[in-house]
This record gives sequence, structure tokens and C-alpha cells, in this order.
Amino acid sequence: MRLTPYAALAARAARANVGRLDFPMKLTFCITYWCNYKCKTCNIWKMKPRDELTTDEIRSFFERSNRFSWIDITGGEISLRKDFVDVCEAAVTNCKSLLMLHYPTNGYLTEQVVRYTKEVAKMRPEKLIITISTDGDEAMNDSIRGIEGGYQRQMETFRQLREIDGVEVVLGMTLSADNVDHFPKAFAAAQEQVPGLEYRDFHVNIVNEGHYLHNASLDLKQKVDTEALARETEAYAALRGFGLGPVNYLERKYLSQVRRFLETGKTPMRCHALRSSCFIDSFGNVFPCTIYDRKIGNLRESEFDLGRIWKSEETEKVQREIWDYQCPQCWTPCEAYQSIMGNFLRSRDGR
Repeated sequence: MRLTPYAALAARAARANVGRLDFPMKLTFCITYWCNYKCKTCNIWKMKPRDELTTDEIRSFFERSNRFSWIDITGGEISLRKDFVDVCEAAVTNCKSLLMLHYPTNGYLTEQVVRYTKEVAKMRPEKLIITISTDGDEAMNDSIRGIEGGYQRQMETFRQLREIDGVEVVLGMTLSADNVDHFPKAFAAAQEQVPGLEYRDFHVNIVNEGHYLHNASLDLKQKVDTEALARETEAYAALRGFGLGPVNYLERKYLSQVRRFLETGKTPMRCHALRSSCFIDSFGNVFPCTIYDRKIGNLRESEFDLGRIWKSEETEKVQREIWDYQCPQCWTPCEAYQSIMGNFLRSRDGR
């Protein structure tokens, strides 16, 4: 274990508690909107995008914007980009203080995902975490995800990834109207497939709507019983237990604030979008987060220098608006985790 990346993230999280960072510590980076699933909770698969950032453009971005401590590389389905390993290499090679590299996958292309991950693991990022998306047992999963036979492929990918040294892998389950009370069945089914599976091998979150998923038209929050959603999230948190380490702390804190968010409709603490994090889509557009459709710049127009966009007057103005709750309210892990770290020294509402 190298202590430098841990110390760097801790120092930046501490600074985020008292002021806006001069460069984001966490990046959520969508590298493609192409997807081979047809999920009911997401409309990404309908996009069929063109002119996404090239490999060379992504390299240029990480060469000029390389002070991240935590990078989430997401899609669409990340394994559909044949240059995925090159993308990860650009991030790991250039970001010297990188502590965590995380990416989700739907797990359908088992051979491809496993092969790519073995190559990424050879780069030895300090922490490499992969989430295999799942929505329940086989019948529920394949119904929500719109692909027959997907569940068995997802579980096979999960099994094979667990065997790779230096890789942490979890099953990610989003609770929505269709599967709000389904976690016990989902866990039992997964445990049959993977003996010895523990509750902390799952990551459970609640459904959200935003520009990244292109799902606002689906009215997902209106369809789900919010009391059931809060109750089932708390039930999972009890099963998950305490757990040691920073990841378990973030999961526990996230779950503990779900009910408050659902009852108030307000983000449970001051959001750190544009204070310590941002979202970039596959066309190089820079946004505060995955939820707020407020474009603040484009990498191609700024010579792939995120710092130039980050320090602009417009970005600082939008950040102040978000800080004052003048934005769509959400509680999604993509945005919650850095907010939790940035409010560690603050009161409950982040003041």
C-alpha cells in the first residue's frame, strides 16, 4: 500500500470541509453512451451517439488535467469501447495521486470485461473497484434490464472478476418501483451462484433521475413508494452492518440519509458538486454532476484543460447556487460520497 494517495485524498477532503478546491478531487467520466442493455430505469441505450471523445483526446485530457484522487469511469457500457484499457492507462499514468479507480459494467460481455480488467489490474492502481449491475434474481433482473439471459452472464462476470488479484468487485442494485422490496430474493439468488457471498458484497442505492441517464421522462420517483424505499434501504443497511474502512463508512452514511432525502425532497447535506467534483460526458461537456443539466464548458473548446473551466466565473457562480440548494435535489452515490467527505467536519445540514 502506498500512503501518498491516501494522504492526498485525506488532505483534499479536509480542505473541502472549509472551502472550494482549486481542482476537483473526484471525477465521474462517462466515456460512451453506447449500451447493449435496455433497462427500464435508464434511456441511455436509446441514444446511439456519434462524435464521442477519441482515445487521443482522452489522453490529452488526462495529460493536462491530472490531479484527481478518485475517478469513476462509466457509460453506457464501458466494455463497448475497444480502447477502454487505453483510457484507464491514460488516467492511471497521468494522475500520480490517484487513489481510487472505479468502473461499473452490466457484465454481459464476460470475456471482454475480464480481459480488460486483467490489463487494468496490471497498472496497479491503488484501489480498483468494479461494480456489476444487477436488479434482482434472474427473473427480476432480466425483466428490468430488458435482456434475456443477462443475469447468468452478469454472475459469471462477477465470479471471474473476484479471482483477479488487486480487484474489488461488488454487485450494484438500484431500488426502483419494480424491485423495491426484492433485495432478500436478490441476495439469496446471488448466494446460490456464489457461495460465501456477504451482504457487503452488494452496493444498494435508490433510483434517481437526471440528464446523465436521460430518464427524467420515465417519472421513476413518482412511481415508487417512498416509504417502502426508505424502509427497504434501512433493512439492507441493518443486514450490511457496521464494517470498517472508509468505503464502509461512506456506504453506511449514504444509507442513513436516504429516508431524510425521501421525506424532505432535499439533499441531506450541502452538495459538493463543483466544490470538489464534477461530471464529464462522452462528448467532453462538463457539468456539475450527473443530475443537474447545467453545462459549464467543453473540453474540446478549452484545449482539454479542465482547470480553465473549473476556475471560470460561471463555474464558481453555479457552485454557489448548488451550495444554496438552488438545483435539482438528489441523493445518488455518484454525488453523495464526496459530499459526505466534504461535510465530515460540518453540522448535519453542512453549515
